[in-house]
Amino acid sequence: MELIDVATQVFYEKGYDGASLQDIADRLGMLKGSLYYYIQSKEDLLFDVISAVHKEGLAVVRARAEVPGGPLERLESVIVGHVEHTCRNLVPTAVFLHELSSLPEERRREILGSEHAYQGVFRDLIEKAQAEGLVRADLEPRLAALSVLGSTNWVYRWFRPGGAFTPEQIGSELAEMSIRGIATAEGLAQRGA
Repeated sequence: MELIDVATQVFYEKGYDGASLQDIADRLGMLKGSLYYYIQSKEDLLFDVISAVHKEGLAVVRARAEVPGGPLERLESVIVGHVEHTCRNLVPTAVFLHELSSLPEERRREILGSEHAYQGVFRDLIEKAQAEGLVRADLEPRLAALSVLGSTNWVYRWFRPGGAFTPEQIGSELAEMSIRGIATAEGLAQRGA
C-alpha cells in the first residue's frame, strides 16, 4: 500500500517523534484529514509499518527453519534468509529497529508475539542442535540466539545495494561465523566445515 510505503520513508527520515501526519499527507498529495479514512492515529500507522516488516521477516525465517537438514543446516538457512530480508528491506528494518520502542508496551508485545517468536526460531534451532551435541553445551540458547540476531540485524547500518557484497554473500559469511562460534567439533565435522 502506498500509504505504508510513504509512512515508512517519512518515519525513516524524521523519526517517529519528528514525523507528523501532515508530512505523510503532503508526500501523498492529500489532505491530512483524508488520512483518517485509512488510519486512526500516527501510532496506528507506525504499528502497521513495523508489523508489516516483522510479519514478512518472520515468515521468511519460519520457512527457512523448515528446509531439509539438521538443526545447524536449518539455522544456517535461517540466518541467510534473515540477512537477505534485512538487506532487501533496509528502510523498513531501520524503522522497526529504531522506532519499535515508540509504541506502547502492549502493542510491542502484539508485534513480537509470545516469547518473541522471531528470536524463538533461532533459539529453538540452537536448542535442537545443542540436544544433538552439535552446539556447545556451555551456551545459553537464548543468549546465543540474541547474539546471532544482534550481529545480523546490524547489517542494515552498513549494507549498500550495488556495493561490494550481495545479500547472499553477507548472509553466507555471517551464518558461517555465527555457526563456527557456537558449534562443537562434531557439529562442524557434520557440516563438513
